[in-house]
Amino acid sequence: MHVQDLKRWHWVVISIIVGLALSYVWSSVEWDENLPTIGQRDFESGLVTKFPQAGHLDNVTVMPPQEGKYKVVAEQVRNTKTPGVIDLRPVAYMADSPYISGKWRGDSDSHPNVLDYLKSAKQTNPEVSYKYAWYRETWAIFLLWTGASVLLIGGVWPSVVSLMVGAGLGFNKEDKGPDYDLDRFKGEEAKKPGAPQPTAADMQHLRDLESELEKKLAAQRAGLPIPEDEPAEQPAGVQKLAGGPLEKMVDDKPPEDHDYKGEFYPVDRTKKK
Repeated sequence: MHVQDLKRWHWVVISIIVGLALSYVWSSVEWDENLPTIGQRDFESGLVTKFPQAGHLDNVTVMPPQEGKYKVVAEQVRNTKTPGVIDLRPVAYMADSPYISGKWRGDSDSHPNVLDYLKSAKQTNPEVSYKYAWYRETWAIFLLWTGASVLLIGGVWPSVVSLMVGAGLGFNKEDKGPDYDLDRFKGEEAKKPGAPQPTAADMQHLRDLESELEKKLAAQRAGLPIPEDEPAEQPAGVQKLAGGPLEKMVDDKPPEDHDYKGEFYPVDRTKKK
């Protein structure tokens, strides 16, 4: 079987399998695991520090929770030796649940998780910016990867294969080899045509032969001449030949005289009359 022999539903099944496999691998990957971490003070103060001051946190993204902890990934502004030039360093902060904010200031406040804290912080200070990476959820990974696989492999790829075959880039039908014939495994008797059935004339001829044979056998047992051995009657108008014994043919010619002479061996020389 070649690629162009696969139906569209074959490609759909293949795409689902590929999508599920990629989703499982992608969901098992731990993102940004090698990033340097910061403490709670740098995290909370960096949310309210204005850009481009040192310590400001930009592109704050909260990852889905793992074992009750939220990983917050951001870019921290750092000063360089060159005046007016800043550096953005990727960092990570591990937030527990429930999240106790302001412990480093002494005015702690409890929140169910860090997302609830960021929501309340944004209400207090509109300049606080963050986003939640919902696309890193397990259900989202499986949905996105499987859907993309079905769209590309099950939808687009069969059309591409059809165009390639139509352009002469695929296998020709004559290159596939002979079709697989299961009839060749059947017995020779199954391939032979049925025996011819006897006709009515054949049956009548058979009955005539049987009747004639019975008559001959009955005549033989009774000591009578077999009907087949009786001479057939002469047809009318044919005369029977009759004649006596053949007479002996007599040669009335008188015998010839012979003279045998010769120097070395006798030679038969007929005498002239």
